[in-house]
Amino acid sequence: MTSDRFWRGGDRVEVERLVSGATAYFPASVVSAPSVRKKLVWVEHESLTVGGSVSVRMKEYVTPTRLRPSPPRELNRRFKADDEVDVFRDSEGCWVRGNVTTVLEDSRYIVEFKGENRPEIEVDQFNLRLHREWLDGGWVPSLLQQSNFSESTAQRIKLKIKIKRRDQYEKGALVEVRSEEKAYKGSWYCARILCLLGDDKYIVEHLKFSRDDGESIPLRDVVEAKDIRPVPPSELSPVVCYEPGVIVDAWFNKRWWTSRVSKVLGGGSNKYSVFIISTGEETTILNFNLRPHKDWINGQWVIPSKVLTDVPEECYKPPLKKLKSCERAEKVFNNGMEVEVRSDEPGYEASWFSAKIVSYLGENRYTVEYQTLKTDDERELLKEEARGSDIRPPPPPLIPKGYRYELYEVVDAWYNEGWWSGRVYKINNNKTRYGVYFQTTDESLEFAYNDLRPCQVWRNGKWSRV
Repeated sequence: MTSDRFWRGGDRVEVERLVSGATAYFPASVVSAPSVRKKLVWVEHESLTVGGSVSVRMKEYVTPTRLRPSPPRELNRRFKADDEVDVFRDSEGCWVRGNVTTVLEDSRYIVEFKGENRPEIEVDQFNLRLHREWLDGGWVPSLLQQSNFSESTAQRIKLKIKIKRRDQYEKGALVEVRSEEKAYKGSWYCARILCLLGDDKYIVEHLKFSRDDGESIPLRDVVEAKDIRPVPPSELSPVVCYEPGVIVDAWFNKRWWTSRVSKVLGGGSNKYSVFIISTGEETTILNFNLRPHKDWINGQWVIPSKVLTDVPEECYKPPLKKLKSCERAEKVFNNGMEVEVRSDEPGYEASWFSAKIVSYLGENRYTVEYQTLKTDDERELLKEEARGSDIRPPPPPLIPKGYRYELYEVVDAWYNEGWWSGRVYKINNNKTRYGVYFQTTDESLEFAYNDLRPCQVWRNGKWSRV
């Protein structure tokens, strides 16, 4: 089982489904990196299409437990009777699990399928692969477990394993991994290498984070080598006191953050006010949770130039976002006000999420607290910074008693913890269920009447129908 953090945008994966009682695997790729608001992973299929005369690749949201990496191809593999294999069926666009019953000439095989009504078929070798299960971050049987390799081939493989590049990490090595999540950008978390996937990717196990299902099972991620570094060496002579302006790493929220010491607090120099550079946050850190900052460059640790510490304080603060021409700088929404916030994440365009105003930050920016979205650990409601132009009051109810939506009417549909704008393209006979097409994601979904509302637009402080 994998968490939704396992996948990254662009990863080639397979979606597992039951087709006519048999396990099938559909090739796909992850469209974008999941964020804290995603409960599902958005993928684009490689062989499934939708549409009539002009077909496009099908996209859908799937649960992370139905995904696995795309197994590497073994183009020169030979199979024998009783081998458990996957057969690629062009007519269905998927790999289907079966068993080899007969080995024919010219690299062809007869395969039977269990648990379904499909007859035996004759298959070319290039449409076969050995069946493997993805368990605990690895393939079973192992990719090196070849039953019909020659001795010389096996020796070559062992030789390749021993010849490792300088930037590779051994299994079990303690490392630090750079976070790609928006809320933790620029931080490094502690992890352990589990295995090498190939293509400079590794599976790592978090040392400070566990799954949120009640079990103390560490989280696992697939990360690229460029986002991994060794644990910095410990200082032989610990720093007794850090001077204001010095660049340090601060241990905060179970991660290391590049920071600048702003002020020394207390007479014993054991407490500091530090400025976290990537987030612009000022916080108090004890001495033992600080370390001298070093950069990992070309396979070695480098102490940053002293010039870096002499940069004025304002250079470390993130620049304010420029106002759009249609925005006003004055405060529009009051603290505690219920609002809806528009998302601009890929795959979430034209969706609105219920929130409350927490504070006004100036320059038409607000801190908002979502009412349906939670942080990664599911313990708190998610808070984010939002631009005033992406905030609006909740639309007023407009549905009179007995109202029914019409074909091609623009509506908002409640889906995946938010309201999404789409167009009605299908209505059932008693007008209790509606098919809605979403142009931004190129998806068609079916909704109950109570999960729809008329689509309204907030312009110049007034509501209007689309």
